[in-house]
Amino acid sequence: MGFSTTLILISLPFLLQFLPGTNSATFTIINSCNYNIWPAILSNPGSPPLSPTGFILSQGDSLEISVPSTWSGQLWGRTQCAADAAGNFTCLTGDCGTSTVECGGGQLSPPATTADFILTDSWPSSYLVSVVDGYNLPIMVVPQGGTRSQNCETVGCVIYSNSNYFPQELRVTSATGNETVALKSACGGASTAPADCNPNSNPNLFKKSCPQAQTSASDTSSSFTCQSVDYTVHFCPSGFSSTGSAGTGDIIPQDQNNNNGSSDGLYGKKEVKSNFIIGVGVAAAVIGIVFIIWIWRRCLRSKCELHPCTCTCCTLFSCSICIDHK
Repeated sequence: MGFSTTLILISLPFLLQFLPGTNSATFTIINSCNYNIWPAILSNPGSPPLSPTGFILSQGDSLEISVPSTWSGQLWGRTQCAADAAGNFTCLTGDCGTSTVECGGGQLSPPATTADFILTDSWPSSYLVSVVDGYNLPIMVVPQGGTRSQNCETVGCVIYSNSNYFPQELRVTSATGNETVALKSACGGASTAPADCNPNSNPNLFKKSCPQAQTSASDTSSSFTCQSVDYTVHFCPSGFSSTGSAGTGDIIPQDQNNNNGSSDGLYGKKEVKSNFIIGVGVAAAVIGIVFIIWIWRRCLRSKCELHPCTCTCCTLFSCSICIDHK
C-alpha cells in the first residue's frame, strides 16, 4: 500500500466529519411520569423518517434515537392509550390516527405539548417547546455537549394551574369527565389558528404559565439555537420550574392511565398534598423521638435536687422516684 493511500485512509474519518449529513445527533427520551406514555415522532416533509416513530415508555424508562445531522420534525407524548377488541390503538391525547403504536407519518391530533427541531450541520440548529397545539404533558429539552451559545439552554413547559385559571372551554377531560387531562390551544391549534390570533387573549394563559414555550405560529420569541449537540427530551421533569407568575411549580400530571390508583388529573394536587402531609408527619415523629431520648439521657445523668438520691425515673421537671445513697 502506497504512502498516499495510507494517508487518505487515515485522514478519511477526520474529513468525513466536515461533510454534510455524515454526523448524527442523539435524542434521549426519558419518561419520569408516574404512568406510561407513548412518545411519537413526525418528520417534516423532506426529512427522513426516524425509527421508531411511536413507542411506549413505562415510568422511569428511556430510549436513545439516532437522528441525521440534517433533520426537522416534532416529538410529543401520547397519553391514555389502549387497543380495542379489534386491535385498534388510540390515545385520548396526542393520537396520530394510525390505529397502531407506530405513527409512521401520522399527524398529531391536538392537544399535545410538542418539542420541535430543525437540525443542520452547517449552522446552529434550532429547537423549541410548543403549546400551539395545546398542552398534555410537562416537557423539557436539554442540549447536551456541542458548542454552546447565549441562546443554547434548557427549555421547557411545566404548567401548574388552579381550577379557576384555565377556563372550562380549554379543558379536555377524561372518559369519566371528572378530571382534566389536557388543555386545548388558546389559538385553536397550528392548523386552525387565525393569522391574527392573540395567544395571550384568554387572558395571558399559556405565555404566563410557560414563558419559554411557543404559544402561536407567529410567536418567534421562543426559538433556541445550538451547534452540533445531542438533546435529552424529558417528560414530567423534576426540578424544572416555569418562571411565569402562574406557572411556578414542578407539579406534574397524575396517573392518566389508571396504572397507579386514583388521580386528580392534570395538576396532581392529591399527590402533592398527601406527600406534604406524610413528610410533616415523619418530621414530627423524628423530632419527638429525639426529644424523648434527650430527656431520658438527661435524667439518668442528673442528681435529684429535691432528695439526696439518684434519679431512676423522672418527669419533665423533677424526679418522681429516688433511691437513697447507702
